[in-house]
Amino acid sequence: MKGKRTATAARGRAGRARRADRRTGEAAVRTLDERLATLATEEVRGARERLDERTHAHIARELLDVFFNIWIRFAVDLGRELRMSPWQWDFVIYGGGKSYRFREGFNFARLNEVTLEESAPPFRHTLKGELSTLAGRPFVRVSFVLEEGRTFGSSEAVTARSSYLIYNEPAARFGVHRLKESLSEPLRAWIRSEVRGDPALLWDLCHEKLRRGR
Repeated sequence: MKGKRTATAARGRAGRARRADRRTGEAAVRTLDERLATLATEEVRGARERLDERTHAHIARELLDVFFNIWIRFAVDLGRELRMSPWQWDFVIYGGGKSYRFREGFNFARLNEVTLEESAPPFRHTLKGELSTLAGRPFVRVSFVLEEGRTFGSSEAVTARSSYLIYNEPAARFGVHRLKESLSEPLRAWIRSEVRGDPALLWDLCHEKLRRGR
């Protein structure tokens, strides 16, 4: 009986620890969702086969806004500072807390790619947004580029580097609301993997829910 009580108590403690981790991760996810929900949902309309400079700048600005809000959430709620490209302080002026504004002199029309990278060894995870051309048509693509691996005894090693599509739409159909919806579940998995120190949580979500990219 004593052995059973000890095992039951151990399972109880483990269960409480898992629930605490989940609460931390869920709180970070809710805060991120609330912040993204406040972003503009204006869609790009009338874009044709080739993006004009104004439309390109609009899409790039929206991507940077979404990505910088993710950067803030990781920094404030998780204490993890992701590496951002372009460097965040090149295009925003920080006002403290969650307040910021874009720098007027930043040339959004020349931006084709934005990335957020978490580079804790041994695996590197990157969220990438890009404006690209496919078969002559402009597209907006957001994907995870992940280094995946396995444990060999007491060591871990990278065994694959894969890309998984989160959002892939013609520029004419780009909208922040649809992008946010597409990002929601992958970001939840990313946050949980960070909170629990288990990158496999993110890998599994990508394998099960996302399509492999190029």
